[in-house]
Amino acid sequence: MTRGMTALYLLLTLGVGVAIVAGIINIQWVHGDEWRERAKKREADLRTDPARRGIIYSSDGKILATTVTECDLYLDLFNEVEYDEFGHVKYDRKGVPVESGPITDTCFALYLDSVCRMLHDALPYRSVEYYRDRIASERAKDKPRRCFLVERHVPYSVWMQIAAMPGWRRGVVRQVDGQSVIHQERAHIYGNMAKNTIGFQNQRESMTYTGLEGAYDSILRGQDGLFNCRRLTKGIWLPDEPHGTKEVPQRTDEDRIDTVVLRNKIDGRSIVSTIDTRYQDIAESSLRKALRQYGGSAGCAILMEMQTGYVLACVNLAVDTAAHDYLEVRDRNVAVSDVYEPGSTFKTVILTAMLNDPDVKIDTAMQLKSGYKNFGGKYGEIKDDHTLAGRDSLNVREVIEQSSNVGMSDLGWRLYSERRDTLRHLVERMFPYENLHPDVKAREYKSRINNLHASNRDFLNFCYGYSTRVSALQLVTFYNALGAEGRMVKPQFCKGVMDGERLIENKPIVLNPQMCSRESARMMKTMLEGVVEHGTGNNIKNTTYGIAGKTGTAVHSYANVKRYNASFCGFFPSENPRYTCLVVLQDIPYYGRQAALVFKAISDCVVAVDKKLSNGAVKSVWPRLEEDSAMAQQRPVVARGDQSEMRRLYKLLKQSFLSADSAARWVVFQEATDSTTAQYYPYEPAHGRIPNCYGMTAKDAVELLHTMGYSATVSGYGKVLSQLPKAGTNAKQGTRVELTLR
Repeated sequence: MTRGMTALYLLLTLGVGVAIVAGIINIQWVHGDEWRERAKKREADLRTDPARRGIIYSSDGKILATTVTECDLYLDLFNEVEYDEFGHVKYDRKGVPVESGPITDTCFALYLDSVCRMLHDALPYRSVEYYRDRIASERAKDKPRRCFLVERHVPYSVWMQIAAMPGWRRGVVRQVDGQSVIHQERAHIYGNMAKNTIGFQNQRESMTYTGLEGAYDSILRGQDGLFNCRRLTKGIWLPDEPHGTKEVPQRTDEDRIDTVVLRNKIDGRSIVSTIDTRYQDIAESSLRKALRQYGGSAGCAILMEMQTGYVLACVNLAVDTAAHDYLEVRDRNVAVSDVYEPGSTFKTVILTAMLNDPDVKIDTAMQLKSGYKNFGGKYGEIKDDHTLAGRDSLNVREVIEQSSNVGMSDLGWRLYSERRDTLRHLVERMFPYENLHPDVKAREYKSRINNLHASNRDFLNFCYGYSTRVSALQLVTFYNALGAEGRMVKPQFCKGVMDGERLIENKPIVLNPQMCSRESARMMKTMLEGVVEHGTGNNIKNTTYGIAGKTGTAVHSYANVKRYNASFCGFFPSENPRYTCLVVLQDIPYYGRQAALVFKAISDCVVAVDKKLSNGAVKSVWPRLEEDSAMAQQRPVVARGDQSEMRRLYKLLKQSFLSADSAARWVVFQEATDSTTAQYYPYEPAHGRIPNCYGMTAKDAVELLHTMGYSATVSGYGKVLSQLPKAGTNAKQGTRVELTLR
């Protein structure tokens, strides 16, 4: 029995050994290639090295958009008191009920306000109360969620601070559905400013964009690196070979082998937009103030440089129901995408077309009907919306100045009632009705003119700005060409692309070298100056610089309730036009001249900041020395500002400049005392406090505030007379300072 068992064990051992040897032979030689390929796949992989997306800069050197680390803040708010087997509450040694859950009630109540304040500081459009109510109401439920979304796009630093709060570490969720809550996002550094122009990401997964991000995506995106790598340890991979462009075979399935191109990573290039943050800021704040006051549904403001077509400011505000304010709303590029009946701002287009008609000679002194006229039939009645001082007739110039619908209808009826297609073709040949295809990715709808033969009313409406639909960008392009004596350039939102440290500028694109005769353009400019001097735009008349522009009001109805689109478009300074601006307020409850005031706020800021324009903010009071040497030593008008600018001023005046510190950036003039002489002394504003801008020019005041992290709004012209908040007030970064000039 013992020998039999021994033999059996020997046979079993021999059989197992043979099987092992056979298995080794099978694995090593018979199926060796297959197993080696499997091992290689586990230890080697084809990996990508994501390229860094380029930065979008403003034309004044600020960063508008860049890639940052952001997080979605999810909280595990589950919590309950523990009970023993007898149903009694458990207590610890200090007599406090034992709780099960990532965040105890004590820690939750103690640090909730701090968390909400952090979120509000990072995302100011949400209040502290909003976050407190949102989190507390979810916590108070019988079964609070274990993965509750508090807010998306939270800065990484804020997310880390919340995760480090005592007792909150386990309550901050790190992964949702296997995906990390930490991700790379495009951040708009100036918050809501110019968001539609910069661009939104459509979906996180799709990596497609609108705005400049979408139009210049191929440049900004760069090229992801692709390379073979091998596993070093769990989760650690190293390149298997140097980077470089190389084609290698890559097995994709059992029977197919594709060629994969290995390549180096190339980071995306940066671009410089045409947006100037100073002008964009004043345009946005002025437009939002008007919309809040008059209650419109949306609005836009476009500022364009006349010779280049660069869009220096483009504001697109619409009602954001969540924020209860007017913001740049996703996929609502009002300037590019919205088409509307322009109303009286289109009268300029109609009259320019008539003046450019070689078969018609318009005498600006010819008398036209105003107030009321029936052109035949029930639907041929036209009347003006305002009285014209009892006058029943106007000349052509006065028709534009007083914006008479009857006068424009009378002129159109006299000249083109029997040849309506001629007027239509004149307008279409001159006005940019075709899609402009600007270098911002946005939906652009087709503009059109109604059938002018459908009825007399359609034709008459067309003569004073109805029966046609255009976009704001098309209208400002026309006015820009009118100010340039007929040279029409395409609006551009990108100034150029960065190539290392060098900027490759985009050249102006001429759409029409001469859309109308220079004589017609000059005649229209004179009429538009009259609109501001003593016409419907006289609410923005000023003595510092000239404005040539046209008011517009278009009425439409919703459920038998009249609503109005108010607009103002023009160029300045009219003596030597350099800028064109259009302001549109949509769906306000009553007609008026509100848009002109927004235009004036923008133009005042531009004239104050642009060094090439003489804005009267710095006026010389220095007489000739030989006339009165004592008067030559009086205090200068500009008492505080940039020292380099002061030196330039004194040099122009051929006067000596006295400064206590020639290296100081900002200086302030101080009168002579018993121990000091009258000269400029360094001015060093304290950090965290509003600087004193009294006596400064608008340009210097805005620049000083921006360098210290504050924003500014400017009203009036001249020197800073007052400011809110007052100088020396404690203030955090981003505080808006209102400057009043006189």
